[in-house]
Parts: sequence; structure tokens; C-alpha cells
Amino acid sequence: MSLKRSFFSVIAIILFLAVQASAQSTPVERCDDMFPNLVSDINWGAMFPLRLGGMTILDLGDMSDNVDTQNPDDYNPSDYFCTCPDQDGDMIPEAGIYVSFWEPARVIEVNMKPACFSFLFGTDLHETLDGFGAAGTRGGQPNELGDKAFYNANYYAFPLLAIMDIAKNMDFCNDYFNDIDLIGSTIFNPLWQSDELSIWMNPEAAVFANPIAQAACAADCVTASAGYPINSMFWCAGCWGSMYPYTGHTGLTASPVRTTSLITARYLARMARLPVPPEMEVDTSSPGAKCGDLADMIRPVIKKSQYRICMLKPIPESETCHTLGASTLLWGEHRNIPGTGETHIYMIWRKRNCCLRFLP
Repeated sequence: MSLKRSFFSVIAIILFLAVQASAQSTPVERCDDMFPNLVSDINWGAMFPLRLGGMTILDLGDMSDNVDTQNPDDYNPSDYFCTCPDQDGDMIPEAGIYVSFWEPARVIEVNMKPACFSFLFGTDLHETLDGFGAAGTRGGQPNELGDKAFYNANYYAFPLLAIMDIAKNMDFCNDYFNDIDLIGSTIFNPLWQSDELSIWMNPEAAVFANPIAQAACAADCVTASAGYPINSMFWCAGCWGSMYPYTGHTGLTASPVRTTSLITARYLARMARLPVPPEMEVDTSSPGAKCGDLADMIRPVIKKSQYRICMLKPIPESETCHTLGASTLLWGEHRNIPGTGETHIYMIWRKRNCCLRFLP
């Protein structure tokens, strides 16, 4: 009986170790289809409030209409009528009405496996793009827990209002993409894998690499969790950590949701800092965005308050959204599913103030 019990004990230990090894290898090996359901997974209430001029005509969803009080950096036009340069060649300015709403614009997918595009129905190009990118890690080696983490990111255009024919021919209010496109991926960017190379492109990072600057981010954490982040503190990603360096490396390992949220914020900040079409982020909510001219919408640093972020996968935020830097304890820690590859997909909503032409 003793020998039999020992035999089964050995078998149990072997099975346990096999399961553990399988669980550790899962994050980098899997590339699941994680394209969202466009009806049930999307928080359509995030598009509101809808304003015409300075008047709110429709306010739905979880985000407060009183954004002027919560977000002093917010801009809401008080003029009802607006004009923009001629688009038809007759030299007569185009007239319209000033509108304000939040548009579903981008998707950022954060994962460990390079060349895995879960948002594109689980497309895996690892063999085709062999040699590009680096495997993600939670430690010194892929899949090992430790004091460092590295993630890849894919950046998609996802203008849902145009894709679903909800809003078309809006001219000055249109995104410069009108379909789903992969417009950026960190696997092709060597700077994403090297903190040393990145700082050469963004030398201002050295100014904020000190305890005083990082301690100041506590204020951004509080305001982002209570309402909106502080735009002037562009080096802070609220409760998620530091925006710098613009790489996939971070010391956050305990919370995959917080880590992938930080990577998402860094990618947005990097795209605002180095605006190279088409892979760029612009200011769509300030007065310069009225006529949709990209030259008037470029900012040297990210405008954090113009973003609402909703997790799409693995567990969608279908009834709520969060601001950039909001504590993951309030919205996200329960949305991580261990063993799913730690791929997190976030939908990016941007506030847009623009001139809607009277005549299309």
C-alpha cells in the first residue's frame, strides 16, 4: 500500500509540474481570436454627451455631463455657428454648426507574443515575421515572474461611426481613417525594446526620472480616478505609472491590467510626441480642431483629458469607461483572466469638437 501511494504521489507531482509548465508557456504561445461583438461589447453611452454649440442636447451613459467642473482643461465651444475654409473650390467659406461628442477612434492591443494580432481575428504572423519583435515577459525570461515586464502593442484605426454607417459625410468631423486598419505595431520599432535608444529620441525623459517628479504623479492619480487627468502633468499616467520611457519595459508585474493600461497610455503619448502620419495622435478637442486640419491639431505632448478608454477583451467594459490613469482597483482588476495569454485590448474614445457643415 505504501509503494502504491508513493507511486500515485509521484504521478500527481509530475502532472502538477506539467500543468504549471503549460500555464507558464501559454502567454507567449497563444494567439486567440479576440475581435469584439460590435453590439454587446461596445459601451455606446461613451459617445455622449452630444452638444450643439454650448447646449447639451443628449446626455447618456456613465460619464458626467458636468465636465467643465470636473475637467478644467476641457473645451466646449459656446458658439452655435462656425465657418471653415472652402472645400468645393468656389472660395466661399463653408458654414455649419459647432458640435461636440466623443468618437470611437482607435484600438490598442497589448500582448506578449510578437506578430500576434488577436484583434484581427487571431491572425498569427510569427513565422512570417520571424526575427521581428521580442517575446513578452513578466521577469528576466519569457513567462517568468520577476521584477520586470515587457509587452508588445498593436495600434489600430477603428472609426466605428463610419464602419457601421452611423455617421458619414461629416467632412470636418471625420477621422482621417474610415475603416479598420493596422496602422502601427511595436514589433517593427527597435526603440520600443530599448530604454537606452528611446531616451535619445525623447531626452526630456531624463528631466522626470527623479523621485520628486514621480511623487507628483500622485495628484494625477487622484484626479484621474475622481474625474479627469491633469494635462500639464504629461509625464504621468495617473495611477498606472510613468509615461517615460516610451518603451514596453516596466517594473509593474503584479497587475496585468495595470501594466497593459500603462503600455496603452505610453503608446498614445509616444504617438502624440512624434506625430508621423498615419501613426499619430492629434488634439481633436481644442479650438484648433474645428475644421479638421491636422496641421492645427498637432500637440508636442498628449492631451490626456480628451480620452476615454474601455477594455474590450478579455472582459469588456460594456457599461462604463475610465479616464486615462484611473485606478484599476475601480474598474479593472477583476477583468483579468489568468491563462488567456495576458492579451488586453482597449478601445480609445476621443472627444471631438468640430464644425458640422449645413450642406454635405
